[in-house]
Amino acid sequence: MTKRLSILFLLGLFCLTNSSVYSQVKIGDNPSTINSNSILELESSSKGFLIPRVTLNNVNVVAPLTDPVPVGMMVYNDSGSVSQGFYFWDGTRWVKFTHEASNPTTKTTSATLTKNQTFVLVNPATTSATITLPEITAIDNGLEITVKNVGSYDDLVIVDGYGSATIDGADKYYETRWVGITFIASSGNWITKNKENSSDNIMDVHSQSSWTSIEEALAFLEEHMESPMIIRLGDLDYEISSTIVIDLPYALTIQGSSYGNSSIFPDTTALAGKPMFRCKSDCYFKMIDFNNNGAVTYGDGSGEDAIRFLGSGTYNEIKDCTFDGFYNTITDSTNAELWVFETDIENSANNGILLHSDSAGAVLKVAETDFISCKRGVNLDKGSSATIQLASGGYYNGESTDSAIVYHPYTFTDFTSISITGNSWNNTGAYISGFDFTRSDGRDANAILESNAGMADKKPSCYINLLNGSSNTTITTANVWYKANFTNTSSNTCKFTIANNKITFQPSYVRDAMVVITGNLSINYSSQTVSLGLVKNGSSGTRYGETTLRTSTAGTASQFSTTIYLSNISKDDYFEIYLSNTSGGRIVTMLDLNWQVITY
Repeated sequence: MTKRLSILFLLGLFCLTNSSVYSQVKIGDNPSTINSNSILELESSSKGFLIPRVTLNNVNVVAPLTDPVPVGMMVYNDSGSVSQGFYFWDGTRWVKFTHEASNPTTKTTSATLTKNQTFVLVNPATTSATITLPEITAIDNGLEITVKNVGSYDDLVIVDGYGSATIDGADKYYETRWVGITFIASSGNWITKNKENSSDNIMDVHSQSSWTSIEEALAFLEEHMESPMIIRLGDLDYEISSTIVIDLPYALTIQGSSYGNSSIFPDTTALAGKPMFRCKSDCYFKMIDFNNNGAVTYGDGSGEDAIRFLGSGTYNEIKDCTFDGFYNTITDSTNAELWVFETDIENSANNGILLHSDSAGAVLKVAETDFISCKRGVNLDKGSSATIQLASGGYYNGESTDSAIVYHPYTFTDFTSISITGNSWNNTGAYISGFDFTRSDGRDANAILESNAGMADKKPSCYINLLNGSSNTTITTANVWYKANFTNTSSNTCKFTIANNKITFQPSYVRDAMVVITGNLSINYSSQTVSLGLVKNGSSGTRYGETTLRTSTAGTASQFSTTIYLSNISKDDYFEIYLSNTSGGRIVTMLDLNWQVITY
């Protein structure tokens, strides 16, 4: 026994002496070979290094070690309320070695994570899954958990804090395909690492995004849409292989990143006889180039349209877009409201914009839009109680058979208002057709066609001519006013009804007017005083432009002239010429008359 202790003592003394000389220790295989840079080297082909295992319950407390603990002390936590793993003491807290991406956890359904599940891949079995982060307190500060959506384009991963815990101050965080976010525990809540300040209502669609096509983005919205959204196109070209139907609970905007940057065009074989878009809900298209991709035949056949608006009562916009090579480029076939701004429409085989609605109340407003080489620029083909506004557009017909604006009154039965103003035309083909402002029933009287270069304004006006008249007006009682009796020789009108000595204002709007009446009359007695005035609505007590003639010889023509300014002429106001004489028992003959009315 004494001999054995002596040997052990000598061996220990040798080791101590050897360590003191070299200040290096090697344990394991090949003990005589040690790396010159190491103070301690472990080598084994079949053994491992087992670090001390402890139980940590609070990363901010040194326990179960005893204070003071030097900076750099390393342990392995295998239990307790802190997640398992290697930790080192940084002087104030235990810090975890966090790289665990090599062993991710996969989820396909909604689940609540544990603190040890720090890298999670989610591939929802259905179109969505909710991942709830683990319950945490302040002792978990710094815990990092990464959640990544690896599902399909229509899958949504909803990341939720446990209980009332928030994520960047919000209740939830949403991840679309390929989006991965690292969540860091902070004082009982979570914050995101490298947060990007982007809008939740914008969906970027391009080759590197969660959605690579418009169809994929729409499929996602059909499952998850909760508010108005914007699809923003980032690639140059988007081919449509089947008609895209947009029928969503909220308004959708599809826009390019800048004017003319992104083009949408059809697969001309797959879409033969079909439109590219059918919009049943509110849709806005902005900064997009729509074209037929240079196809020789697509766009010539019925149905090969760019956009059809079919949603009853919807509101829609097209702004800063270009269209080239469609049959009916834009069609409104219901009572949808459609605004088209600052857009170019070219080479429409049938119509640039077609309004053909069986429903009452359609609204079409077009401003600063050019129609180039279209068979018909705007075709008001069918509708009722419609509101139409076409302003500041350019109509550049390519053929003598082309028409800029066409109105079909027998199928477009009535309208609330039509305003066509400030447009221009290249004097090829027809400009604005279908309106008839001479009708006595005033069918088109409320349509305003003014300030359009290439045609006269269609303001309410009329002209009456009487030549060599012989009709008599008997003035029975002195100083009493009688309506003049005459039959017109000729007349023309715009929005007035003319019935000999009676003109009636047709429009529902109010206008002022300048009236000029000149002519000759005679009376059957010499040295008479005859007065003439314009009477409104049969109330002869008030005369406008009253003028007095003093005749000399009986039966001799006496000239008269009066100019009148009338204000606030309203629908169904009518005007007539009245006569009076100071003697009574006289007969006045209206020989010649020029009666002109111009409104403002």
